[in-house]
Amino acid sequence: MKRIYALLVLVAVCGRLAYSQRHPAPGLTVNKTGTLLLNGKPFRGAGVNYFNAFARTLDKNATGDTSYKAGFRYLKARNIPFARFMCSGFWPVNYTLYLEDKARYYKNLDAFVKAAEEIGIGLIPSVCWNVNTIPDLVGEPVGQWGNPKSKTIAFMKRYVKELVQRYRHSPAIWGWEFGNEYNLVIDLPGDNDNLPPVAVSAGTPPTRSKADKLSLADLQTALTAFAKQVRKFDKHRIIISGNANPRASAYNLARTCSWEKDTKAQYRQMLDEQNPGPVNTLSIHQYPDNEGAYFAEGPASLEEIIRVTMEAAAQLKKPLFVGEFGAQEKLLGAATAKEKYKELVNAILVNKVPLSAMWVFDYTPHDTENGINVNPATGAREYMITLLQQLNN
Repeated sequence: MKRIYALLVLVAVCGRLAYSQRHPAPGLTVNKTGTLLLNGKPFRGAGVNYFNAFARTLDKNATGDTSYKAGFRYLKARNIPFARFMCSGFWPVNYTLYLEDKARYYKNLDAFVKAAEEIGIGLIPSVCWNVNTIPDLVGEPVGQWGNPKSKTIAFMKRYVKELVQRYRHSPAIWGWEFGNEYNLVIDLPGDNDNLPPVAVSAGTPPTRSKADKLSLADLQTALTAFAKQVRKFDKHRIIISGNANPRASAYNLARTCSWEKDTKAQYRQMLDEQNPGPVNTLSIHQYPDNEGAYFAEGPASLEEIIRVTMEAAAQLKKPLFVGEFGAQEKLLGAATAKEKYKELVNAILVNKVPLSAMWVFDYTPHDTENGINVNPATGAREYMITLLQQLNN
């Protein structure tokens, strides 16, 4: 009898294994060795930040906007496989549609995801983009990200549940990202310094205080709550923090509130601490303006920063996502920006970074604000897409 039972168990296990091999989990996953997989196969590729592709549909007079379809077609024609995007409003006021007409909000998001499916573009939604927005919406200080029983965490978990349950079966969804660069506001010195912005017309409170500041522990609480909530409803897709590189003094800021530069080992440790499990990737955002800021051992090039980060990724078995990279003409001038962008693309290529996304595509404010937008309507900075294609060949 025991032999028959054991045989039945073996048949069942083999059956599940065979099924999983024929029907791999959709989207991006991570295997036990830390290899990034797309639909069950090893993957390396580069996409774009299509920052406001969905958010533009939240504006009061633009709820019928489908201009993202043309953007998706542009990307598909150039072999750009995916887009990272803000899957929410930026300021509290940008949540008006979600709060007052949720059916319309999801009608817009349904259409957005469906268009990506039909055109063949992967999506990485960044769910809670702006660090202060959800606390402002629920009337709490920003520091409540560190309280697992806060209204801030409850709002986040409710929204995550809605999103993941609604879109977990979509082949367009490649992974789930928490937010954008929360790690840059943690452990900053001064009770009344380095506070979140005030923009009352956009829905923020009129004043800020030390209760609006965040620590490493607060960030870990928020990321862990997000990742666990995602895992309740999606057992396989990658989970991303959305962090930038740890600050060049992140380790020392967290321990001694000092701006002393971190060593390479301390930088690797902060990558680990700022991307806690169940987050199963590492996230950085690489721009030329932090070149030379790292490390205590001596100034590092862009390539060395990425190489050291990839070493940490291998050690932790968490694939690296360079979630933003680019070079601002406003800061560097057009010629230097182009050379630095080439340098970044080459660093990603030679270090075999599994996932990366250039900043930014079809976001017209950055035509002039930073001089970093690839504008498909005018052809401005088309070279950024052309170079990106090298990472997808």
